[in-house]
Amino acid sequence: MNAKLKIGILGGGGILAAHAPGFMRLRDLCEVVVAETDASRHHEIRRLLGDEVAIVSDYNEILADADVDAVDIILPHYLHAPAAIAAANAGKHILTEKVMARNLQECDQMIEACGRSGVSLTVCHDRRYDSEWQALKDVVDSGELGDILFWKLEHNQNVVFPEGSWVRSKEKLGGGAIMSCLTHQIDSLRWYEGEVDHVTCMTRTEPGRMEGESIGAILAKMRSGALALLSINWYTQSHHAPNGLWYEFNHVTGTKGEAYFMSGKGTYVKIHDGSSKHYYDTEGKGSFVKVDVKKDLTGHQRCIEQWVKSLRGEQAEILTNGTDSRRTVEVAEAAYRAEETKAVVSLPLQPAR
Repeated sequence: MNAKLKIGILGGGGILAAHAPGFMRLRDLCEVVVAETDASRHHEIRRLLGDEVAIVSDYNEILADADVDAVDIILPHYLHAPAAIAAANAGKHILTEKVMARNLQECDQMIEACGRSGVSLTVCHDRRYDSEWQALKDVVDSGELGDILFWKLEHNQNVVFPEGSWVRSKEKLGGGAIMSCLTHQIDSLRWYEGEVDHVTCMTRTEPGRMEGESIGAILAKMRSGALALLSINWYTQSHHAPNGLWYEFNHVTGTKGEAYFMSGKGTYVKIHDGSSKHYYDTEGKGSFVKVDVKKDLTGHQRCIEQWVKSLRGEQAEILTNGTDSRRTVEVAEAAYRAEETKAVVSLPLQPAR
């Protein structure tokens, strides 16, 4: 395929700053047009994508354009499903920013619409495409940690949105911090270890910040037998304060060793008896050793690169199709049901009707 792709970007909010570099580095392969209703954002859109980028106010103009091959949906959560369904009905392939949708019912509607129209559905869970997160998966997949016993995954931020922001709305967000951003950790856990068998959950809501929870913790039992603890804290200064906490932290314990990724620090591994075939030299035995990672692209950039390759009919590594990403929403929804009922909830779930 030699012709340039034409891709519509639906939305011009803050996450565009993560998506735009992915398209700019591929501008010989694709051109973009952006739909954004708020004219005050147009200057920033042009700064990110170039002065020549076309901007329209209604994404239906993009969907009606027969020359548009695909769309990248970076709208608020409550608009993911209607925009994706409309795009699928218009015959456009779809990339949507995480989280896929607010609940299983919306996910199923999106999958059904794409299947009916014969278009692809990809979700930009960027951690799976990030080189550091991939390095930790490589450690686990090597088998050198032995049988996996326990995972701990953390997400720390200080999230304060202004009055009137859609993020403050539980209904528009699809819940709170768990659905919004702990889905990064849920999705990565599923990628690392496999599917979740059952969960329980506790949350804390601070009404002055948002209607949904600002703090949440999930305890999960994996089908593999491993335990996992996932937590999100949107009430900490974390990495933005001097000597503050880490932003994200993934730690895995096995019978033969352990490994972790800490944002801002890197990926490390320790094989307890020092017999590693892959990660130690003679001076590294007995300590945590940093894994050498090539950091060339961000997770968003690599996801967009692979998506564009797939659209061009080239060999591509799509790690987050709609059917798989639905299961991440399912775990978050199960956690909410567990918190509401003060019980342990087993998966798979039946969508709420």
